[in-house]
Amino acid sequence: MLRLIAVLLAVAGMLPAWNADAGQFKVLVVHSYHREMPWTVQCDRGIHEILGEIAQLDMVYLDTKRIPESEFAGRAEAAMDVFRRVDPDLVMLGDDNALRLLGPRMADSGKPVVFFGINNNPRKYFREGIPGNVTGVLERVPLFPWLRHLIRIIPDPKTALVLMDDSPTSRAIVEVNFMDRKQVFLDRVSVGYEMAANWAEWQQVILGHRKYDFITMPLYHNLRDASGRYVPVEEVIRWTSEHSPVPIFAYQDYAVGDDGAVGSYVIFGEQHARLAALIARDILEGKTPRPPSASMDQQGTFFFNKKQLARFGLTLPEDIRSRAEFR
Repeated sequence: MLRLIAVLLAVAGMLPAWNADAGQFKVLVVHSYHREMPWTVQCDRGIHEILGEIAQLDMVYLDTKRIPESEFAGRAEAAMDVFRRVDPDLVMLGDDNALRLLGPRMADSGKPVVFFGINNNPRKYFREGIPGNVTGVLERVPLFPWLRHLIRIIPDPKTALVLMDDSPTSRAIVEVNFMDRKQVFLDRVSVGYEMAANWAEWQQVILGHRKYDFITMPLYHNLRDASGRYVPVEEVIRWTSEHSPVPIFAYQDYAVGDDGAVGSYVIFGEQHARLAALIARDILEGKTPRPPSASMDQQGTFFFNKKQLARFGLTLPEDIRSRAEFR
């Protein structure tokens, strides 16, 4: 019983619903990750902007980036307890783990389910295809668009590495972008990928003998050291920047800095979740649900750090520099 209470506290955070008296509808939002993760914070803002005045919002955070996979089932069961207690008019499921762990069960209740932040094909999470009461917005990390920009920034590049943690989201990115290939060519540049199972493997890749002209890091949020300690993203970014002999680039604005990545190409979670919340609002107001779509376009924002650009002697093309923000 004490363990169950602890799990419930961790999942729901015993947080009061946002705007609990604000609206006529009840919406349960289940995030795959922890409340403080920047992507989650951005998504919460987007959802609140659209639904905050018409719905009571109850938030659940599964924290699947930081807890071991052996605890996923317990967190999912605790989230189902919250679902039954709240009895929402609609559920929003954020990112692949929430949809995989909870989508089929919540959809079976007949409640409308709206997903967001999904990198994989959502059909994979349902035995017989996506049910009629499930829709949402796919997230597509702009992997190749960013690489094509970087090929113009790096002088005469020959090889590039996409470095990620070994997580369901990373595997989805590989499946969507690389399919069965370990290596692809973009504008005659060889692009490969590595998925590090732990912090030691990540460090080995950075310090290893294989040479690349630059490295991009879509995901580094699920790394543990030899003692099992979760390695905070700030530590990963700082160490990687310090020890990498070649420029590193990310996909999050907070990764860019004097002791961080050279640059990033960012699609904000706030806008992505806002699109999903608009779908949810239509459903709550009785409009015909939209089919699942990749509504999130790949027109991102550039962020660069001048100190890191100077460190590697990089000059931005004018069309990129004029659109960039500097940190």
